[in-house]
Amino acid sequence: MLALYIVAGILLVIVLVLSVPVDLTFDFRTNGDGRAMLRVEWLFGLLGKNLLPRKKKPAKRPKKPKKAKKPKKGKKRDLKTLLTLIRTRGVLAGSIRLVRRMLTSFRVRQLDADLRVGLDDPADTGIMCAVLWPLMVRPGLFGPVTFRIEPVFEEPVFEAALRGEVTIIPAQMVANLLRSVFSLAGLRVMKLMVVSRWKRKK
Repeated sequence: MLALYIVAGILLVIVLVLSVPVDLTFDFRTNGDGRAMLRVEWLFGLLGKNLLPRKKKPAKRPKKPKKAKKPKKGKKRDLKTLLTLIRTRGVLAGSIRLVRRMLTSFRVRQLDADLRVGLDDPADTGIMCAVLWPLMVRPGLFGPVTFRIEPVFEEPVFEAALRGEVTIIPAQMVANLLRSVFSLAGLRVMKLMVVSRWKRKK
């Protein structure tokens, strides 16, 4: 009985830990110095860590060039297995549902996206801007999401700046993942992977 209480207590602690939101603050830019910033905070800001930018490591001595290796047969098997997984009944639809459920685990507090885009053909640039025009006219259409785009007709160019604050609920992500793994499509994928690995060892 004591062992049952211990297991239940451990599971309860895991659930409580996963129920604490994780805050992500990010700033990515492709223009200028191409800087990137990513900070993770937990326990409502009591714990935090900067994942980007990372500290520069000391330069290593140049290694001797390695001889080109011949492609192994295992890579062809892996590609064949991947194609088989994609063609498995229910996998594609299940993957789409998983992505949708994962998105519900995100709470966007603020998201600013600035794009400077130009295509090879100015007419294509105009068509693209016409398609994205509702986002530019009503920047608050999707709540705290602001979208701005600057069309460039003189030359092909792509520059982006993405800044925002997002809250993630790990418990929801884990629950959605387990729900997908133990679905019919997920069980078919696991069975296929086990059979494929058994054949490889044989």
